[in-house]
Amino acid sequence: MPLNFDSLLLWRDDAFQSGALHMARDEAILKISDRPTLRFYHWREPEVTIGFFTPFRTVAERREAITRRWTGGGVVEHGSDLTFALTLPRSLLIPGQRASDRYQWIHESLADALQETGYSSAVPSPSPTSGAIEPIHPGFCFSDPVSWDVMCRDTGRKLAGGAQRVGREGMLHQGSVRLPSPWNRIDHPWIDGFARNLCGARPVIELPEPLKQEVDILGAKLAAERYSNPAWLHRR
Repeated sequence: MPLNFDSLLLWRDDAFQSGALHMARDEAILKISDRPTLRFYHWREPEVTIGFFTPFRTVAERREAITRRWTGGGVVEHGSDLTFALTLPRSLLIPGQRASDRYQWIHESLADALQETGYSSAVPSPSPTSGAIEPIHPGFCFSDPVSWDVMCRDTGRKLAGGAQRVGREGMLHQGSVRLPSPWNRIDHPWIDGFARNLCGARPVIELPEPLKQEVDILGAKLAAERYSNPAWLHRR
């Protein structure tokens, strides 16, 4: 899926934060960064995120902290997973492109990076009966594989899934990856490979400190006003 951009920004965010702040930082990057940006992060404690359209009653009995995402998709249990967000400015999106094409591009880039570092993975082509990208009745992400998910070749287990949304500023794709040690480390080489696969021969650049500071400021504001707000969580 060729895109016309000259570089990709990469941020290995090693701050263990709450779900509200993580979701807020992802949205802040979408609003601020004028280049494709890839952020990887871990979780402070076990939490659950739900898609924008997921009814709160789906997770009302859960004991973990719950945060509603800006993206779609279903219920994702976080804690030991390695999570990432990829943003694309609106100017780089291909008019009329299907969401499934972007999923395929992102997840094939991810699977190839894992394969290159010795972890057996693949993105099976969807069959006529396979699930849609966004389930009509969003369920638990890792219990319900959908088209273009990353799967383990050896066990058939789902390794990675994602949720995506396009808004005024561009595209935000949030992905969750479940891998054993050492592949679940934020400094593992497959992350560099993933970034290179996404951008081809274009350079991968560490996110500049001034931009991180801007994201921190706007992220804190969005976390307080939206993602920590009960009205946002219970909107559906």
